[in-house]
Amino acid sequence: MKRNKLREGFLILLFWIALWWVLSFIANKFYVPSPLDTGKVLVSLLSTALTYKILLSSIIRVLIALSIGIGLGVVLGILAGMYEMVYKTLQPIIIAIKSTPVVSFIILLIILVEDAWVPSLCGILLCFPIIYYNVVEGYKMVDTELISMSTIYKVPFLRKLKKLYLPSTLPYLFAGVLTSIGICWKGTIAAEVIAFINDSVGQQLYDGKVWMDYDHVFAWTFLIIICSLCIEIITKRLIKKIKYYERFKVI
Repeated sequence: MKRNKLREGFLILLFWIALWWVLSFIANKFYVPSPLDTGKVLVSLLSTALTYKILLSSIIRVLIALSIGIGLGVVLGILAGMYEMVYKTLQPIIIAIKSTPVVSFIILLIILVEDAWVPSLCGILLCFPIIYYNVVEGYKMVDTELISMSTIYKVPFLRKLKKLYLPSTLPYLFAGVLTSIGICWKGTIAAEVIAFINDSVGQQLYDGKVWMDYDHVFAWTFLIIICSLCIEIITKRLIKKIKYYERFKVI
């Protein structure tokens, strides 16, 4: 089974590399570097210590944004699920955050805060609504009869949270976290580009564009994809290993 999956994955990867190669010839290698040219630049980047320093700085910004965005989404999502007034109060700002273009966020943040904080704050603003809505949706899925019963029997809040609300909310939360990872990367890197953050992946992409060094742009983009996938894979394995919500199914 594993061999079949590996073979299937290899064939799919080969197909897309072949398609990329064809496009590089059709579009002109200068604008769309071939996989070979990109691979050479990638090997060169990976052999330089500065590359890892730059990647680490961007990864830290993404992780900070994810951590704060998830934390805010969980806390406010639970409160909004429990109290309708909290939900109604937060709804206008949530809608505003969801509707505002990423570029607008970045420009406003550049005006309001120090540039160094812009990428992480942008990532937080992108992640927070996803987590918030998923937590609220998970809360709504709790059986109303169980809620009524827990109220009648005066079940302590912490016990209700652990045994009743978490089992319903966590699957939605985990789905939201996995969705947020890719979106957070996109927003954070975009903010690094526009805010001109030194020693960042965004700066490398911008420099590649300015100097028309497009094979470097492709190579750095490939590194972004790899980093995002690694974080997502690690998160999926942690979720699968923890299986937290399966432990609490009854009050």
